[in-house]
Formats: sequence, C-alpha cells, structure tokens
Amino acid sequence: MSGKYMVGIDLGGTKILATVVSPKFKVVARSKCKTKSELGIDGTGKRMKEAANEALADAGLSWNDIASVGIAVPTPVDPETGDALHSPALGWKNQPLRNKFRKIFRKPIYLENDVNCGTLAEFRCGAAKGYRHVVGFFLGTGLGGGIIIDGRLHTGVRGSAGELGHEIIHFKGRKCGCGKLGCLEAYCSKTAFCRQFHKLIVEEGKKSLLSDYTDNDFKGIKSGVLLKCYNAKDKITRRVLNRGFYLLGLAAANQASIISPECIVFGGGVMEAFKKLAMSHIRRGFEENLFALSKNDIKLKLSALGDDAVPVGAAILAMEKGEV
Repeated sequence: MSGKYMVGIDLGGTKILATVVSPKFKVVARSKCKTKSELGIDGTGKRMKEAANEALADAGLSWNDIASVGIAVPTPVDPETGDALHSPALGWKNQPLRNKFRKIFRKPIYLENDVNCGTLAEFRCGAAKGYRHVVGFFLGTGLGGGIIIDGRLHTGVRGSAGELGHEIIHFKGRKCGCGKLGCLEAYCSKTAFCRQFHKLIVEEGKKSLLSDYTDNDFKGIKSGVLLKCYNAKDKITRRVLNRGFYLLGLAAANQASIISPECIVFGGGVMEAFKKLAMSHIRRGFEENLFALSKNDIKLKLSALGDDAVPVGAAILAMEKGEV
C-alpha cells in the first residue's frame, strides 16, 4: 500500500501532535512533542518531522508509505501562496510556511488553519457527520473557528474566514492577543481565563483554590487543574469559566444568525476536559441570544474526535489535495 497513508500534524503554540492516518481516516499512530517556536520556522519544522518519524516508526511504516503531509497551523493560511498570515501563538506573520516545510519533509505539503482542519474532521467523520452546514468552535489556549457551507470548507478571501475567536462581542472591551479590543478570545480562552485569575486573585486579593495548584502563576495552567478547582466549587474558577462559556454560547447564537448552520461543534482541550459542564452554560448563552430560530433547529454537539480532530482534518486535506 505504498503512498496510501497520510501524515497529519497539529502545530500548536505549545505542542506538536503528529499522526499517521489511514485512507479510512483512522489514526494508526501518534506522537507528541513541545513546539519550541523560539527555534524559528526551520527549527519548528524539524521538530514536526521528528515527531512524524516517531509516529511512522510506531505504525511500522516509512516515508515511502506516505503520499503527502497535511499541517494544521494556528493562523489563517493564504491558499495561493501558503503563507501564514498572522499567528500570535507562534509569533509568525506573513511567513512562507508551505515552501519552508516542503524542503524539510520533501513531500507535497497542504497547509490549513488548525480549527478549519478540526471542523473538517468533525464534519467528515465525527460529531457533525451527515450535516451540510456546520460551524466549529475549538477552545484551548486560544479560541478558533471553522465553517462548512454546503459540504465545503469555507475559507474566504486569503483563507481568513472562520476566525470566530476574533469576532467583537464587546465594543472597546478587553484587549486580545491579536491587538484588537473586545474579541471573543479575550473572554473565552485559557489565555483569557488566566488574565482574569491574575486580576481577581493577585491584583484584587481574592482567595481561590487555584493558588494552591499554581502559586499564582497561571500561565500554562492545565485544563485538568481548572476542572479540579471547578469541581471543588471554587468561586473564582466557576465565576470566570461560566461567564466565558456563556459568552461562547452567545457567539454561537451570532453565527446562527449569520450562517444558520444545522450543527455547531465545540472542541479543543478545555471542552475535552469540561464536556457537559461547559455545554450547560454554552446552551444557555446560545438559547438566550438566539434570533428567529428555535433552539431545536440547530444541534449543539461536543467534538467526537477529541485531540485527533485537528491532525485528522489536516490528513484529510492532504488526502484530497486541498480540495475540501
């Protein structure tokens, strides 16, 4: 079966997840490592290839078995040039990623925004399978989005569609990592949660169980720690996260008014940890801000693929040579 498998890679701000994916969209092996974006694009590319090498070895395969490589990146990608337009998570802007990664992997390279890939995978073989119009929100360190219209991934001008974390939900509100004010990501993302914890606990002196786990250094806090404090009924944790989840539901209601999808999928590391605990607040934010439609007209679903959604979507992109 030479050349029938694909390598799908999720290049995140903090970690790389490389997978080997079969023609039936099944992950046969995976490998993780830290990103270390301070090594630059070439250094990061080499780390991706090392992770892919480990996954291939675990699968008992070689690069001769791989037709092409799909890479999901936390930035809009210009479909014509393969340039990364703007990635605050990696510190890259207008960089020729496709050309650089092609030289490192020596295989055809297909690049796409990470949450576009995750939404594509959920549409093809996950929670949104069987629907034609789908929106995805993936909540982790940041907050990304993806859009499927009439069964096709919608990327828009220069691949910049679906940046749902940067829809403005509060005029002149909190500053986002992108530099704008009032973005959804500034209210609902691990980065946003950590900023609020610092404000409430460090600056205002409020007590929280979070201090026992972090020594008041909230940067890089794990979703599992947030879940422990949440389940322990820590007031600060619940106050910050519940508001974030509600606003995510509000943003989903906005997309219902704009796109009117049949299904909205919620994924990412935070959603993977909180599941129904998050969904109850998301549903309330959605239903209280929904216009014209009934709450039953649009299905709200948790990701079915978990951490594999993004790299599997990247593999699907490579499998179909970017025609998705």
